[in-house]
Amino acid sequence: MCEFGRILHHLKNNIEEEKNSVLLVGYQAEHTLGRKIQDKNPIVNIFGEPYNLRADVFKIDAFSAHADRSDLIDYIGRIKKLKKVFLVHHEEEQGDQFKEILEENGYKDVELPKPGDVYEAT
Repeated sequence: MCEFGRILHHLKNNIEEEKNSVLLVGYQAEHTLGRKIQDKNPIVNIFGEPYNLRADVFKIDAFSAHADRSDLIDYIGRIKKLKKVFLVHHEEEQGDQFKEILEENGYKDVELPKPGDVYEAT
């Protein structure tokens, strides 16, 4: 999502050149630098400084670092004596939908923790 690491340096040094291209190969969450580039905002902030987005921007959805819904259901179905499911890496609407799907599939103890929530592992 272009938020941390070396990508910031690559973008900073190349995003203003019309001859360059940025290829996004994964999902870009709202309010991230990657989404702003995907949406082709004319100016993006990198390291707190504004940069003109002059490079071409392309996106392909052929790569993903995440399992899809059926993969996740299959995965948790293999866990013996599963007591509780915590959904912690998602956008709000998708988390709510996945919680409902899990509950429809028999998982009754599904939590959507919020920042600061504390749970005790037993």
